[in-house]
Amino acid sequence: MSIRKPIVAVITAVTILTGCSGRAQEAPSTPSADSDSRQVVTTYLKAAVGHDCQVTRSLTASSTWAWCDKPRMTAYKGIGSVVKLSAQEAGVALECYPMTVTTRDGQGRGLKEGTRPWTLCFQHTEAGYKLYQQGMR
Repeated sequence: MSIRKPIVAVITAVTILTGCSGRAQEAPSTPSADSDSRQVVTTYLKAAVGHDCQVTRSLTASSTWAWCDKPRMTAYKGIGSVVKLSAQEAGVALECYPMTVTTRDGQGRGLKEGTRPWTLCFQHTEAGYKLYQQGMR
């Protein structure tokens, strides 16, 4: 029995595994206008942590700031159930999601570095859901 076949198999396996582990993560694309708010919040958070400013800016209304430059969202967890607020309650109809976020570089917005409860509220527009309001819950 030749030792050459097992060595070739090991080299091939290492090459395949190395190639797979070196692939970059795909950036989230902007959800379509008919996407539900849960899909939008998930895409938004992935883009914020991935520092994909094109996506976060496209999903943010002019009423608030996009998670892009500062502060920097470095992680999120525990996306809660949607809380729907009527226009009478909030001025506009909103779908809000509580979660926990970890941030850094937030001095310009009054956020200390660290982990805290946070809520993102989205308004439905003709172009789809847009981040309209956010803050600590």
